[in-house]
Amino acid sequence: MTPLEIVGIVAIILISAFAIAGLIIAVPLFKLINRIRFLAGKLNESIIPAAEKLNDAVGDLKTEISSISDLTRSVSSIVEQLEKVIRLARILITSPVIKIISASAGLISGLSKSKASTEDKDKEEKE
Repeated sequence: MTPLEIVGIVAIILISAFAIAGLIIAVPLFKLINRIRFLAGKLNESIIPAAEKLNDAVGDLKTEISSISDLTRSVSSIVEQLEKVIRLARILITSPVIKIISASAGLISGLSKSKASTEDKDKEEKE
């Protein structure tokens, strides 16, 4: 056997050993890749409905927030109207009450001055 034949046989043995090692590594790696692809498909199938439900929930939340905003505006308008009514009622009630009190105070003051002047006249006549 020539040295060239020996090198060829050794090369064939090494190539065969690397091929067998490659097959031993490739088979589990191929199975792992298939499992990952299968899990990715299942994950995709479960994420899409969840994302659609989340989208619907966000849409419902937007609608609720909009209705709350409208309700807040309505309550604000009602409060403003109520403030106006209270202001008007205060003016309508307090203005006549103040006038009555002022008139009463004036009458009392006038009566007391009149009584005082009458008493002064009576004293002067007695003297």
